[in-house]
Order: sequence, then structure tokens, then C-alpha cells
Amino acid sequence: MKKTFIILILAIPLILFIALFPIFSVENNSSNGGNVTGNQTVTTNASSPEKVAFIIPHPDDETIGAGGTVQRIMENGSTVHFELMTSGDAITSKLLSVTNYYNVAIPANATAEDKKKLIREDSFKQVMAIWGCTNYNIQSYEDGGLNANAVFTTMENLYLKEGYTVFYTTTGDGNGDHLACQQGMAMMKDKYPNLKYRQFPIYYYHATRAATSALTKNYTDVNVNKYAAKKKSAFQVYYNIHTILNTFYPYSDGLYSIGPERIYYIN
Repeated sequence: MKKTFIILILAIPLILFIALFPIFSVENNSSNGGNVTGNQTVTTNASSPEKVAFIIPHPDDETIGAGGTVQRIMENGSTVHFELMTSGDAITSKLLSVTNYYNVAIPANATAEDKKKLIREDSFKQVMAIWGCTNYNIQSYEDGGLNANAVFTTMENLYLKEGYTVFYTTTGDGNGDHLACQQGMAMMKDKYPNLKYRQFPIYYYHATRAATSALTKNYTDVNVNKYAAKKKSAFQVYYNIHTILNTFYPYSDGLYSIGPERIYYIN
């Protein structure tokens, strides 16, 4: 009897272990599964390096609208390419001639528009150096002469031939070149809807700015204060050549350097 009792006492833990093992196993697997899901969520939410192309209507638009965003993307390790579509060479009552502040080589027979083109394109190159970007192309369309087909072709080639899948450009506000960039992006979106499309307004800080014509109502305001130093340096390059009236684009206005950048996004 005693022997049977002892055997029973010794067997109870084994019986309990066998009975409860499936429960412990399920709970343990559930716990591990939660951790995996959490890690996957973090990985999914984290920005991964991509190939990002900026389609810029005029020299300075990239700094006014997205100077901080450019730095943020490059900091993430993404490949960034710029297509400068026009030279910004127009001279009108508001679009003034420029000062050759950086002693750009100008041919003796250059027109006022030619001079402005060379100086503004040089300023753009200087700003690219500030960003640390060597991957850019200058197409030199005349100011006001850009069209949607040219923008679409540029974007399509960047996608098909070079693998860029994220595209930034201006909203269509302000002038015809901005509108051409937006229309070209709309054409691209219609043909390749699964790519990522981003827009940034140039008049975001102007109290009298018109309602945006962005391709989407989805936007986020990005805090770019940590990138203000380089953005201010880029503004100084453009400010030094007095590209246009200070009242039109107040390059020295701190809001442009430390305020948030509004980014409209599709996908």
C-alpha cells in the first residue's frame, strides 16, 4: 500500500506536466508571436532607403518647399536625384535681373536672360553641393516654357531606366511651370498608380497664398527644424544674387528655414 502511495505521489507532477503542457506551449507561442508582429510593425513603419527623384521647376523651389525634406531623405540613406526643369531666366517687372555675386563666367555677348540663366543655374549647383548631392541634371527650359509632356517623359525615364519609385514636385500653384510639373505628375500617376507621389507648395508661408491645387488632400506637416542650418545656407546663396523681389520671396525670413514643410502624398 505504501509503495503504491509513493508511486502515486511521484506520478502526480508528471501527470500535471503532461496535462498542462499544451496550455503553456500555446501561451509561449502567442507571446513570441506578439514580439514578431511588433518587430515587423516597427520595420514596416521605419523609413527604408529608396530611390527618390525631385522634379524642380526653377532654381530655389527645392529649398523653399523641401529643403529640410531633402536632407531628411538623404540622411536615411536614400538615393536622391534632382531634375531642374527650367533655368528661371525670365526678366519682368517682378522677376528681376540678378547680381553676379559669385563671379560666374558670363560671355561678353550674353543677353540679360542668358546672364540670369547662367547665374541661377550656378546657384542651384552651389545648393546641391550644400546638400551633398551630386546626382542632378539641368534641362534648361526657358522660364515659362515648360510643359506637362516634358515632365512626364522625364519622370517615366527615371522610373523605367533608372528605377526611381518616389517622385516629388511642386503643387500647381503660382505659375505655369509649377502647373506643368503637377500635370506631368498626374499623367505619371495615371499610368503608374502604384508608385509614390509627393508634392510641396511653394507659397505655403504666404498669408495671401491661393488654395492649393494639389493632386490629393492628404498631407503631413514635417518638422524640419533640425535641418535649418543647411537650409539657411542654401537660402543665402539665392538671396545673395537677389534673384527676385524680396517682398515676393523673402529668403531671409526665418519661417522658411525653421517652419514645417507641408508634403502632400499619394501612396
